[in-house]
Amino acid sequence: MSPLRLLLGASLLLGAAACLESPQSFVDYDAVAVPDGNGSASIGAWTVKLTRADVALGPFYFCASASGSSTLCKSAVAEVRDVTTVNGLAFAPAGIGRVHGLTGPIQSASYDLGISWFDTQTAPTPAEATPSGHSMRIEGMATSPTSSFTFTADVDVVPQYQGQNAVATAPAEATVTSGAYRLEVHFDAAAWMRQLDFDAIAAELAQTGATNYVIEPGTVEHGALLVGIKNLAPIQFRWVSL
Repeated sequence: MSPLRLLLGASLLLGAAACLESPQSFVDYDAVAVPDGNGSASIGAWTVKLTRADVALGPFYFCASASGSSTLCKSAVAEVRDVTTVNGLAFAPAGIGRVHGLTGPIQSASYDLGISWFDTQTAPTPAEATPSGHSMRIEGMATSPTSSFTFTADVDVVPQYQGQNAVATAPAEATVTSGAYRLEVHFDAAAWMRQLDFDAIAAELAQTGATNYVIEPGTVEHGALLVGIKNLAPIQFRWVSL
């Protein structure tokens, strides 16, 4: 789904309404982020405890077709236009804007995590609301029976191509009948750590004598985090009827 839809706003939704067989109504309702888990995960012999997880969410686009890919879904039927950085370790939902859209079925989503590449931009561009220009800032401690260390990660979830979203298509299923709904965006930041090789990281730190490991874009560890974020423990969308 092309991020260009974010710029065109209601005109795209009008186009989507014209393409649907039954009459549709415009609706507007809250979207909230819901951090899951307790910020910790057991990964092999390691216990990982996050101490910080600042996560940029949005924009989100929702499609009536089974794929959010721009080739199969030309117009969004609902969208969250805002980018909001939330505390992924909070125990309470946090508002991330409003869903603007149409009544009817939703079967897929596509989205960015604070960094978009619109057709009008020459390169992926972080929103002002991102944590220091990144999709997320994660900090924590990893502990095993024989060693422990801290780690920090600046993570960039970047669209691969101009005019595409960072996550081109994702599961999302709902039938919205009115504005009496709430969209919940669920994620578990600690679960994103499961692809990291903590044994290898500990061995590298032992060689240098450092006690904090820094994960930056372009590294193997950064790629492992992206697998967790986009594939193994992706964001989940849930519509709650009020």
